[in-house]
Amino acid sequence: MTSQQTLSDTPGAVAARARRIRRGVETEAAAKAQARERLGRPSLQNLLQMPLLEAIQDAGGRARPRDLYARLAEELGIDVEARKETRTCADQTYNLFEQQVRWARQTAVAQGLIAKGERGIWELADAGQEKLRRVRRGAVVLLYSLDDGLALWAHAEEAASAIEPGSLDLIMTSPPYPVVNRAYGRFTVPDWLAWMSDLVGMWKELLTDRGTLCVNLMDVFQPGTPCLSPYVERFTIDAIDRHGLHLAGRMPWHSPTKLANIEWAVKRRVRLRNSVEHVILFSKDPNPNWDTRRLPREEYADRSEARLAAGRRRASTVRPSGYDLNEAAFERNDNGRIPGNLLVAGGASGASTFAKRCREAGVPIHPARFPEALPRRVIQLTTDVGQTVYDPMAGSNTTGKVALELGRRFISSEPMLAYAEASAMHFDSRPDFRLHGSGG
Repeated sequence: MTSQQTLSDTPGAVAARARRIRRGVETEAAAKAQARERLGRPSLQNLLQMPLLEAIQDAGGRARPRDLYARLAEELGIDVEARKETRTCADQTYNLFEQQVRWARQTAVAQGLIAKGERGIWELADAGQEKLRRVRRGAVVLLYSLDDGLALWAHAEEAASAIEPGSLDLIMTSPPYPVVNRAYGRFTVPDWLAWMSDLVGMWKELLTDRGTLCVNLMDVFQPGTPCLSPYVERFTIDAIDRHGLHLAGRMPWHSPTKLANIEWAVKRRVRLRNSVEHVILFSKDPNPNWDTRRLPREEYADRSEARLAAGRRRASTVRPSGYDLNEAAFERNDNGRIPGNLLVAGGASGASTFAKRCREAGVPIHPARFPEALPRRVIQLTTDVGQTVYDPMAGSNTTGKVALELGRRFISSEPMLAYAEASAMHFDSRPDFRLHGSGG
């Protein structure tokens, strides 16, 4: 036995090793607890894996980790403070979120989803490509159905060809926004506008004569500047000029929890936090099937009550302008006050039953879900009970869930199999739920 082996087996050395191991275990447990608390993402590793694979695929199948961190933080809604959170282990300090991303990558490597590849480059393996499972072009697969709902695994173009023209009362969707940076493999703005214009032409034919098309969009920046792209305005004008649709209305969506842009608002402080997204509504007919009385009744404000009471006390109905007003025309009815067009709602909750079930099952949660309040308001305003709502880029199919709750029918389509299959968790406890499968 060598002197080194002898020293390492002394009671003092054994005790020191035990203390180091105990500190390591405690540090790791504290780090995991901190991750759950600060990032608000239980089982964050499960949430990260699918967006990580998508991000690498969008970058052309291989990317440097530094190019992926900001993209993933934005996709998952990680706030700026949590994004900066650090932990210290021994003499080294790590960024907590980036460490979680690296660990998700390491797990994916162990599972054969990401290739070991060259140092500093993360590259998709064949198994990772297979896991993403985008539906092939030309295919339309029925994944699951209910008495009043159909979920298709298909690209929006192919799904449109499988839906009867003139059968939809509302098409509501939130498409991927154009990202100018080619490193992520996303659309340029001109490419996006051409793609969406073609889709709008298809969708118009699917609407009933008094049906509505609703599109949720977010501002994006001109490349390399804090100035906004006018793509939303160009898309709107194209829908009107090229496809003959009417601009039926706008419903700005204010999200108090929306994150600030990291580059222009957080680092450089030259932009305000943009908390408003665009919800644009088009119609085939200038008089679409809208009725505000379908919305929840809103009580009159106290000052409105006082004004009406004062009006009833007036001795004369003749105004200084000379108009003789009919006071009966202003009598209160049971409809409540007229609803405004501003929708205030935070982002989709990570504590919802759907999100919890996805985490428990280890399946990916769509990172860009909108809150149920958004489709609820649009569906109630634009459709009657029993009518049909379609979301061509359904993701987790929040639109379909809300449509069923409101007594409407739904059709959904989604090209990513993982998200389309996960969306079934909204409905699989219903007795009329039927799983048809992906057909391999």
